[in-house]
Amino acid sequence: WSPRPPSPLFFPRMASALKGCAICPRLHLRATPRPCRLVPTTRCMASASEAGAEKVENESAAETTPPGLAYGRNRARALAQAEIDTHPVAFGKRYHGANLMDDDSVFGELSLNEASQKVPGVRVRQHVNPLKASLQVQVPPPQWHVVFKDNTKPLLVDIGCGGGRFDLMFAKRNPEMNVLGVDIRAPLVDRGNAWGAVAGIVDNVHFAECNATVSMGRWLKSYASGGAGGPVAMVAIQFPDPHFKTRHHKRRVVQPSLVRAVAEGLAPGARVFLQSDVLEVSTDMREKFEKFGAHLFDIDSKLHDVSGIDQTAARQNVEHARNAGFGKKTEDGDETNDQRDDDERQAAEVSPGIDIDDAVSVTFEKPWTSAWAKADGDKDGWLDVNPLGVPTERECQTNDQGERCYRVMLVRNDVPVPERAA
Repeated sequence: WSPRPPSPLFFPRMASALKGCAICPRLHLRATPRPCRLVPTTRCMASASEAGAEKVENESAAETTPPGLAYGRNRARALAQAEIDTHPVAFGKRYHGANLMDDDSVFGELSLNEASQKVPGVRVRQHVNPLKASLQVQVPPPQWHVVFKDNTKPLLVDIGCGGGRFDLMFAKRNPEMNVLGVDIRAPLVDRGNAWGAVAGIVDNVHFAECNATVSMGRWLKSYASGGAGGPVAMVAIQFPDPHFKTRHHKRRVVQPSLVRAVAEGLAPGARVFLQSDVLEVSTDMREKFEKFGAHLFDIDSKLHDVSGIDQTAARQNVEHARNAGFGKKTEDGDETNDQRDDDERQAAEVSPGIDIDDAVSVTFEKPWTSAWAKADGDKDGWLDVNPLGVPTERECQTNDQGERCYRVMLVRNDVPVPERAA
């Protein structure tokens, strides 16, 4: 005697699903095989030999696959191949997520595969509010003679370094410079230093945590003056958090206080590199430097064609920037953390409901227009090629999707920064 299998009447839904019939007659749902979409193999994910081996394995597995699933997989392969054929970037150049760790990716020379096994992964918030009270504290600058082997080398500061691959590769390719990666998220800073230790790039690169709009001025002056002795050669702000909402524009990293801090920390001839994949963000960064620093910075004529700039408008913007001011001065020489709120209140008094980003246009005699926007670059006034020669993670992803990056290079002139009112 053997037990009789349960009748389908007791399990109507299970029976209907097993038979491929309608699971729920009212909704007309059917239990059909679900096709799985295969991820196309690219150069970042596997080499050519591995791709060929995977193809043979897939073909052999297809022989033993039921007809329904075989149809779904064949369709998935066709969709994947069509996606590869129509991709705007050449096949094999996709750099996303873990693929950036592979030895054959654009960051392959860093050998981060080993680092990914030794250094635990981190999870961080994509968006951080830099105006939180806990982030409005001045952070002391690093001990330059400790974090760098030779603190007399020129320094590149990468504000908002993110993953840190750009900083590591730039430091490796340019051993004559020191590189400081700054981010507001501590886990990324710790991981960047750990990656550098595993990759053997520790002499001229360091990652540190701070709110750039609060502490960067003190840091730059510390390195450029008696703290280290070496000059600050460049400040790079690449792909910052866009903060698209108008009420969140005050959270963007480039603010009037940062423009002044950068101007105070840079010697004549030093550069500021700005880039983003969002046109509005790149335009906003460039206009912030022009509105509040046109008398302190110039468009780099070595990279941009400045012959198209209206000199009359440029002189007006220089005068406007000189009169804009940067707020009050504290005992230690740094701008007060409440200056941003004061500017917003003043703007509200001038015109209720207006944002601080438009306050300058209200205080100026005439509507403000950018003169720097008339400087020609490689394409439409923006640099189409990265002059640093080293991409960031976001830049790789943007190029992979066939999108465009908007870049501009500024140079510090020899005009001294005016003293702030006490």
